[in-house]
Amino acid sequence: MILYVVTDTYELYKTKPVWFIHRNTLERIAGDACVVLHYTQLDLQTVEQINPWAICHSGSTNDVRSMMAYRRVIMETDVAQIGFCGGHQIITKFYGGELGSMRKLTPNEPDPNPAYHQGHFKEFGLCSVRIIKVDPLFRGLGRQLHVLENHYWEVKRLPPTLVLLASSRVCRVQVFRHRTNPIYGTQFHPEVEGVGRHDGGAILTNFFRIAKMHHKHLGRQTVQNTPSDRTR
Repeated sequence: MILYVVTDTYELYKTKPVWFIHRNTLERIAGDACVVLHYTQLDLQTVEQINPWAICHSGSTNDVRSMMAYRRVIMETDVAQIGFCGGHQIITKFYGGELGSMRKLTPNEPDPNPAYHQGHFKEFGLCSVRIIKVDPLFRGLGRQLHVLENHYWEVKRLPPTLVLLASSRVCRVQVFRHRTNPIYGTQFHPEVEGVGRHDGGAILTNFFRIAKMHHKHLGRQTVQNTPSDRTR
């Protein structure tokens, strides 16, 4: 069993079907069933009851930093984790990093997505990211990744506990890993399919391989469940 944590508002969690599209993608790549929960429903006891071997944190436009129960899950669980976009930023912030907007657009500078935080510079669509530190997350991939981006905020400073793995030309912190634990963050969206060809699927495959190995190292058995056929 794997766990997908939705970090956006509870209203969007209840009304947007995209989370369950992501769940289907994660189930297919992991080869296991995926439970979807809102971050307000999550604490260490719930994680223990579900007993996932991997946890994925969604993208978000929501500020979850005051949720101490969720913070404890990220900081204290020994399950392998990965955060996507906003989830990547949440993990960074909980560990003591700094976030901020990339910058304002200059006069006459084109906006690739005016409907999303108009007036702000952003990475949007298929972009290139350069690997700067070898890691099992990038197994089988070249030094240049092709990824799907959609953000105007970024990690401004990583805390000492997180190691920089990849950067882009305009955003320094594209991928990180915890120094001692299998906790990753990607500024891009590997969980989103159907928008051109990108390396997200390969990155998720590698993450789930890392997570299974870590689960086995802890002396726990990974019980494969039948992925759901539901669309929501």
